[in-house]
Amino acid sequence: MEDATRLRIGIGGWEHEVLDRCLYQQPGMGSLEKLSFYAQFFCAVEVRPTFWDESLGAAEARDWASAVGADFRFVVKLHRTFTHTREMKSEAARSTRALLAELARRDRLGALLLQFPYSFTNTGAGRYHLARLAEAFRGFPLQVEFRHDSWNQSGTGALLAEHAMAPAIVDMPRIRQLGPLARVRPDGTACVRLHGRNEKGWLLPAMDLRYDYLYNARELAELKRRLDHLTARSESSIVIFNNTTGGKAVANALQLQAKLSAARKTALPPRSLEAFPFLSEIAAPETGAMELFAEESYRQAI
Repeated sequence: MEDATRLRIGIGGWEHEVLDRCLYQQPGMGSLEKLSFYAQFFCAVEVRPTFWDESLGAAEARDWASAVGADFRFVVKLHRTFTHTREMKSEAARSTRALLAELARRDRLGALLLQFPYSFTNTGAGRYHLARLAEAFRGFPLQVEFRHDSWNQSGTGALLAEHAMAPAIVDMPRIRQLGPLARVRPDGTACVRLHGRNEKGWLLPAMDLRYDYLYNARELAELKRRLDHLTARSESSIVIFNNTTGGKAVANALQLQAKLSAARKTALPPRSLEAFPFLSEIAAPETGAMELFAEESYRQAI
């Protein structure tokens, strides 16, 4: 990529089972081994375990930070109790703050993502809950993703700015009342989440169907134009492909990286090329990334 410090690309999570078939080269790799391998090809990732496990803290953050390079950034997804059931658990908040502080201390923190469900609407109670979360995680970069169209109004930007929050920029299906806010503070980090455009799948109960989408060449070109405009307005940008069903996020993230490269090529994991043969047109010459598992490199990674 050009100017990697300004634009980082990754996918939503590094431990999906499907990635064993389209990214990771060796079977039986542990979580940190996978993360270290992943970081050879991408320089950002969305942390999913924090959405389900409220006990994760500084120890896990130290391990993650040690497994990646200096330019890598983590977007930490806030636990669902804060965003979906709207509980304010003090112990969970302490663990999360410790995790964020450790990543920030090591200069690996991209943002804390507050992803709200469709049921979280723009009401007095909703705005009050935002204020409580802003206070609980004050001092950390907070990115908010709304799903309900009631938040897509001019006053929302001012509300978020008042609480030192920024709106995540989201690409998702164009469905009635599903209208994400798409503004960003020009002086901060922009967090972009690409969910795909599977309108039919989004309305079905199975989560895997919701994110089953492969961006085509025309759509990727459109996304590149939007990102070119965004990087000109923002201090830095983190782009997360969340269309993880079938590993499609891996393919699209590699394709976008190639589009942003002067050579229009990018390093490809061999397993990704096997799973998505159409990536051959963007394959860069061998970069030696597979030397990761040399003994010395392995010791440093874990």
